[in-house]
Amino acid sequence: MPEDNVYQELVTFLSSTRPDLQKAAVEATLSVVADPSGVSSLIKANAIRPLCRLASQPSTVGVHALQVLANLSSSGTSADQCVADLIDAGATNRMAEIALTSPPSPSEADEADDEWRRRINYALIVLANTTRTERGAVEFCGYSMPGEAVVRGGGG
Repeated sequence: MPEDNVYQELVTFLSSTRPDLQKAAVEATLSVVADPSGVSSLIKANAIRPLCRLASQPSTVGVHALQVLANLSSSGTSADQCVADLIDAGATNRMAEIALTSPPSPSEADEADDEWRRRINYALIVLANTTRTERGAVEFCGYSMPGEAVVRGGGG
């Protein structure tokens, strides 16, 4: 289908090393996630891994990538696949690292502080969405918790 090619090309641009292509691709994905069929198509096109890489950037591109990941992992029929892809991409640890980054120095502009806050908020949303599955929770907490604290198989 020609529509699938569009999403594959978008993923190619997300994976580019050129900052201008990365920026344009992330901005395009922001508009795509407003449509439920676009969400599903992005996940099927394997957009999660390149978005995770871009989320590591301490810039507007990183904030937008985090926003897209938050939207993709939030709800809908593809959210579970998105969460699995996030875990496979190592997003659980990366989101925790982002959430623990230091704020900009007081001498920097308020805009930098606002961007930092948005970055932290989106990283925490992605982390929360990822850890709502057993696999994500174990990935985040590890097996260091007492056996009684980790209920396997849904318990209830």
